[in-house]
Amino acid sequence: MTAVAQGELALMGELYERRHRILFRFFVRLTGRQSISEDLTHEVFLRMLRYRQTYSTVSRDEKGFEAWMYRIARNAYADHGRKNYRESTTEETFEFLESGSPSPFDSASRKQETALLHRALKVMSPERRELLVLTRFQGLSHEQAGRILGCEANTVKVRVFRAMREISKIYQTLQREKAS
Repeated sequence: MTAVAQGELALMGELYERRHRILFRFFVRLTGRQSISEDLTHEVFLRMLRYRQTYSTVSRDEKGFEAWMYRIARNAYADHGRKNYRESTTEETFEFLESGSPSPFDSASRKQETALLHRALKVMSPERRELLVLTRFQGLSHEQAGRILGCEANTVKVRVFRAMREISKIYQTLQREKAS
């Protein structure tokens, strides 16, 4: 990204190849919609190109780049949410992306569990949902998430603990509702 910020725009393609899947998964977990996630992923790379000069103000290591990239992603997601607030519903259906070839029973069971998890995520506040997506699904450390969210790693650790406790309760409630 340093080279792109200095004018070597052709290298943006390499960054895209390395990072677009990570961002796509991030957005799928936040939105549950493949088409929206694709659009947001492309928007992030356009913004990275547009605001490449701001990269020079962050640390030049891998973790600094990820924090910068996820801040742009968060802003794109927030902008999308503001633009499409009226269109969103609490009963959004999550699209499933197939990967591998498990047995039909395993696949159906996994889809049900994933649907419950996504419903539980949807019930949570956007802040807690984003925190879990960053730390649990995207695999970022508490330190990296803290850089993205603008807080200390210990604060992130406490918030993740509370969010995990909350999602566990929501998930169990949804399972009981499903069983009855």
